[in-house]
Amino acid sequence: MKVFVEPSGRRIAPFDDPAGEALIGNRTVADRLAEAIRGAGLTRVERLEPPCLVVPDNLWCTAGALRKFVDGAAGRDAVLVLGHCRFGEASTSVQPHVTKVEGGFRFAKVRLVTAAQAEPVDVVVDAEEDPLDIPAPPYLDMDALSFGLPKDVVMELHHWVHILWANMFIGAVDVRATSKLTFIRRGLWAVLRARSLNKWRVMGKFNIIGKGCDIHPTATVEASTLGDNVVVGPYARVFASTLGDGAQVWAQGMCEMSTVGPGAVVTEQSCLRFSVLYPEAVVGQYLMQMCVLGRKVMTTGAAFTMDLNFDQNIRVPLDGQLFDSGTRFLGAAFGHRSRIGTGFWLASGRMIPNDYFLVRHPDAVVSRIPEGLAERNPLAIQGRTLTPLG
Repeated sequence: MKVFVEPSGRRIAPFDDPAGEALIGNRTVADRLAEAIRGAGLTRVERLEPPCLVVPDNLWCTAGALRKFVDGAAGRDAVLVLGHCRFGEASTSVQPHVTKVEGGFRFAKVRLVTAAQAEPVDVVVDAEEDPLDIPAPPYLDMDALSFGLPKDVVMELHHWVHILWANMFIGAVDVRATSKLTFIRRGLWAVLRARSLNKWRVMGKFNIIGKGCDIHPTATVEASTLGDNVVVGPYARVFASTLGDGAQVWAQGMCEMSTVGPGAVVTEQSCLRFSVLYPEAVVGQYLMQMCVLGRKVMTTGAAFTMDLNFDQNIRVPLDGQLFDSGTRFLGAAFGHRSRIGTGFWLASGRMIPNDYFLVRHPDAVVSRIPEGLAERNPLAIQGRTLTPLG
């Protein structure tokens, strides 16, 4: 079967990168799509010549999903429908060409085209998902957070939130791609090396560590993949994350369930959670969750990105419209080379464009401190000058 990769024309804000250059687990969407096409036994062609499978260039999918669709279409004109699953519920928001139908989520741009040009049939692809429920924090007013661990995925990337979500699911997809026998062998070997059945000790042996890594004896690394020459400093923690070559987590820094690009840095006492750092980005924020930082971004320790809306889902812009993100828990995106100074509160779901430089207004900074101010009385800023309050 031939496959034609259709140009989507999509450039993902605020980075202005073609969708195929978006990074998932430190690999481009284009690379992962090419891998899926090869794995499904399909032949890529440069022109659409029926019969032919047509997929957009902003598609992230597995070889298994493509194979299931082609087999289910059985030579008919068809459109792919991802069967009902938690992955679909979590990942299909803010996607202009995906609609919810009776069978699941219909991807209008993923289709089989024949010379008959008949009315296409819907072919449902099962994600073969394992459900996962974890207790929810009390402030979310729900009993549990529901996740899915899919074996096969179908997802179009139009927005920075899709980069975030794809990176959150890639670990599950990689684990599900591992045969059960291999997974059991790795688990038994981890137990033997840990000399314990304690889950934390075992996860500490469930890592993939590259060459030349410098991991301090007091640091904790669990269930993670580290590239070459990664540095993990004193009392730092890396959990369920992927760190590219030369990435660094400094003293007491935390990197949890995140993707960190080559040469990127999590500074001392910073916490990165459910986030994506592109190559050479530097995060210095005390707590950063559900964010995407472009190349060479720098954030400082006194900037705060809001990541929770208590009363309704966060809305994000795309193509001049506001879309419901489907979640109340979302951070922000920082364009390539942007720099964020101290003293900022950034609202949820916002985008900082490429090369923006944000600093605190000088009127909000004390620069003149007069002598002889009354002791023990409150002092405030007025016109950059420290002044008695009241």
